[in-house]
Amino acid sequence: MKLKQTPEDFRVEELIKLPKQDTAGYHTYFWLAKRNYTTVRAIMSIAKALNVSFARFHFAGTKDASAITKQLVSAFQIPQERLSNLHLKDIEIEVVGRFAERLALGDLTGNRFEIVLRDLSKADLNSIKENYLILNKTGFPNYFGEQRFGGGNSALIGREIVRGYFRDAVYYLLTYSERENKDANIFRKFTAKNFGKWGSIFERCPKFLGIETTVLKHLVQVPTDFAGALRKIPKPTRRMYVHAYQSYLWNSALANVKGKLKSDYPIPGYKTKLGKDIFSKKVKELLAVDNLTLDSFRCERMPELASEGTTRASAVKAKKLKFGKTEKDELNKNKFKIKLTFELPKGSYATELIRTLTI
Repeated sequence: MKLKQTPEDFRVEELIKLPKQDTAGYHTYFWLAKRNYTTVRAIMSIAKALNVSFARFHFAGTKDASAITKQLVSAFQIPQERLSNLHLKDIEIEVVGRFAERLALGDLTGNRFEIVLRDLSKADLNSIKENYLILNKTGFPNYFGEQRFGGGNSALIGREIVRGYFRDAVYYLLTYSERENKDANIFRKFTAKNFGKWGSIFERCPKFLGIETTVLKHLVQVPTDFAGALRKIPKPTRRMYVHAYQSYLWNSALANVKGKLKSDYPIPGYKTKLGKDIFSKKVKELLAVDNLTLDSFRCERMPELASEGTTRASAVKAKKLKFGKTEKDELNKNKFKIKLTFELPKGSYATELIRTLTI
């Protein structure tokens, strides 16, 4: 089975309830449609083109790069005309109007997906149909999907931020990634060998690595100010690093639970209360391995990223799950493809539904 063989194979659109428009409001809402951009990189590109701060923009959820995605964004005190007249490659902007309040995470209710699965054999199709019956009845484990972990380094960066080891956080940011192109991989290998030689590293940094470029610009000016370099990264992105580490802990602990899953489990933070159950024991064990405690999530050396923790449903059901007709796969000889459409609540990952369908 092949997922995301082309960006067009994976489409996602936010389900969101718009507030009442206010012509005197300071926030311009727009639909952002993008291809081959993460949400943060797309908005950074828009901010750069408009010569405004990234901090003026707010969104309700992050979307993957290897997909065609549509999501709502709010922009503070940016005229509608400036947004409407902006033209960037692989980015489309559709202005909605002006509103009194900025967009917030709680505004998102869910996401609608349209996904094409490719390179399927007849046995694969039979397995999908069998798993569909189970999934429709019990739902699927609500793991955080791979998108949550970026190129594989997000949780590592988050762990070091929670520890207060900012040099190590910068090291993982600049040198480690699992899913990138050849130019990025060459850059990261060079950086690992020459870590600390900021001028040389900056010269080698590909322009498309915007976050890395921002961090390196600061280090060229102040070579040992790793905290300051990290603070050049927009706070929502730094917060996502911490959330990625929390998600790693949650996924690892849930994988340790056997049998029927209970309704929800805690995402660890400084206000979390852990019990004596298998899930809680695993979280404690993983934190101990990293020389951390729940109280560490106060992030005392970067308190603006403190996280008190919350809870997350252990299993979730898709709504309006439908299969299209089986077709010949034009990209994979003698194989089949099938289109799925469905809706998921916010925070749940289509890739995990697909994983349950195809195991």
